[in-house]
Amino acid sequence: MEYKLVRSNRKTLTIKINEKGQVVVCSPNKCSLKYIDDFVKSKQDWIIKNRQKVISNNQQNVDFLNLEYLMIFGEKLKIVDFGNHYQIGEYYVKHTKASKKSKIIKQFCNSLANEYIIPRVKQLANMLGLEYKNAEIISARKKWGSCSSLKQLKFNFRLIMLPKVLIDYVICHELCHLKQMNHSKEFWNLLEKLGFKKSLVKNEFKKYGFVLQML
Repeated sequence: MEYKLVRSNRKTLTIKINEKGQVVVCSPNKCSLKYIDDFVKSKQDWIIKNRQKVISNNQQNVDFLNLEYLMIFGEKLKIVDFGNHYQIGEYYVKHTKASKKSKIIKQFCNSLANEYIIPRVKQLANMLGLEYKNAEIISARKKWGSCSSLKQLKFNFRLIMLPKVLIDYVICHELCHLKQMNHSKEFWNLLEKLGFKKSLVKNEFKKYGFVLQML
């Protein structure tokens, strides 16, 4: 079975299936290839089962990746072209025949993210009694958000496609970094006090991994 091998200073040997359905083996530097191969073979049934799930989900998400549909706040909305504008649920997005669809939709999502997420960051920060320097919307492929040691917050515009509870989670996650610039037990305790359980939220985000590949 083919797999991608990633070595590091980690202590354990693990297997995961990435969003493309590729088998990725994360291994300690000292593990021999024979040991790794044997480990992969022992997990073959699990790999086949979970890889099929990922591939199946990818097939279901083709409509999104082809921009036939768009996800807004977790709701699947059809993109209807009326020649001079797209109708996406209750939203109307102007365009010209020469406009590139992906560019127009990306600009729309970025604008909507600025309208919703930035004020929501301020609102939640005030509720939690936390101060930050500034917050901005960015485009990223691997991260939903980030917080720097300078108290600068950044949020992926694609967050606007997720359910509002997950948007709140990412915002609160980064706000908690204002107190704990790590992922220590104390950090996760802060998030749990806000009603977010790490395991439950992690499972929810798996459903929306494809969103990071859009636009």
